[in-house]
Amino acid sequence: MHILIDTNIIINLEDNKILEQNFSRFIQLATSNGCNIYFHKDCEKDILNDKDLKRKQITLSKLRKYTSFPNPAEPTKEFIEKVGQNKHNDEIDNKQLFQAYLNYTDLFVTNDNGILKKAVKLNLSNVINVNDAAELLADRFTLRIPQHPLLEHLSLRDLVNNLENEFFDSLRIDYNDFDKWFAEGAKNNRQCYVFKSNEKICAILIYKEESASGHRISGVHDEAIKMCTFKVAETTFGNKIGELFLSKMISLCIEKNIPNLYLTVFEKHIHLINLLESFGFSKSNFVNKDGKEELIYLKKISKVEAIKASNSNDKLIHPFYYDNISVEKYVVPIQDKYYRTLFKDGALRQSQLFDKDEASLNEIQGNTITKAYICASPRKTMKEGSILFFYSSKNKQMIEPVGILESLSRVSDYNQLKLFVSKRTVFTEADLEQMLESKKELTVLLFRLVYYIKKPVTFKTIKQLESFSNKFTSITTLKDKDYQFLKANNYFDERYIIN
Repeated sequence: MHILIDTNIIINLEDNKILEQNFSRFIQLATSNGCNIYFHKDCEKDILNDKDLKRKQITLSKLRKYTSFPNPAEPTKEFIEKVGQNKHNDEIDNKQLFQAYLNYTDLFVTNDNGILKKAVKLNLSNVINVNDAAELLADRFTLRIPQHPLLEHLSLRDLVNNLENEFFDSLRIDYNDFDKWFAEGAKNNRQCYVFKSNEKICAILIYKEESASGHRISGVHDEAIKMCTFKVAETTFGNKIGELFLSKMISLCIEKNIPNLYLTVFEKHIHLINLLESFGFSKSNFVNKDGKEELIYLKKISKVEAIKASNSNDKLIHPFYYDNISVEKYVVPIQDKYYRTLFKDGALRQSQLFDKDEASLNEIQGNTITKAYICASPRKTMKEGSILFFYSSKNKQMIEPVGILESLSRVSDYNQLKLFVSKRTVFTEADLEQMLESKKELTVLLFRLVYYIKKPVTFKTIKQLESFSNKFTSITTLKDKDYQFLKANNYFDERYIIN
């Protein structure tokens, strides 16, 4: 990325005073991510006009740390007439602004309000202040490790003192020299997700990023993430921790743009195998370095492979989805108190004091990929594969989670209801029994959570939608016009969408 910085940015960076946080954050992100930082050659004239002699000498002495912008274009007469040039400083400002106007630089960073106003007049999105520049660089270059309140993302170095824990005994039986392998992983700072209860490890997923030449997967010629160790203690079975691990690893592949996710597994791990196969992992045979037969389960996380797998929004292509006009879109209202447990890793939910205790673990619906939404709506038809946008309907009044409908059912029998929604709903068995007794028949939506919108759709924007005429008090069809408006304003993550 090419970044042109204004004189006032250089002065702030090089002045003999404590550097403001937004300036240090901007320059750290720019330099650490290989951005080319330039100054316009006429900036030197600006600095020479500084009446603070000492500051002027300091800034001039440090100016050559930066690279002069190569072959800057001279502003045209038409450009100058458009932006105005009434004084000497305007000339230098306009010369810099013209480089952004022609897109000769990716960014022009300035804290000069006059230049920023001219940029607005010209509709230039690549002219921003230093604070916005730091945010933009952070968004582009900072890897966001997928998080969840129940899980810790750690280095193996953080766990070396826990290796004697009986939790690891079964791994020592299955794999020779497990302790040696773990120590080597800690040496290489290998990362993992861990679930602990009362400071005791109950589940762990250790993963490793591998180059194309670093794995042994037949027919795969690019990078992969290997889930090296995937173990859930028997005491934690039934809490969908395996499903939670899997969702975070798929999200991590998306964040890192790594198109293959795999693990090796022994045939005896039936629950894990069933989970992998349900989400489109393909199976092949494998003999490990200890000479033991295992299975390789591989998921290709690429839109190209998703298109080959299916032309509809079924589970096999998760986390990708089609959004063409033939795909129905709905806004689904959910009260805040239910949102907090169903969407535990959403940004709209604040961290809770007891997020890692037993009560939080028992809110199993917050761990699952496939979840259940139950209401009394008489709606009987919604197409499988429809896109669902969940609207936190009371205090927040925002849209954040995006899901794919797997099925809609109208249920009047309690046993059938319990079977449908087991461990995937916010409601207790007593709640469900009472609701069914009161309403006689309930609507059950089973849906698959895909991702959370990074920039939640706020109420200010929601009010502009034609679809909001009913205030989203019930499941509402999102008109294509409204969907296209939100999509054009970059609310949805294009990495997941098959256009």
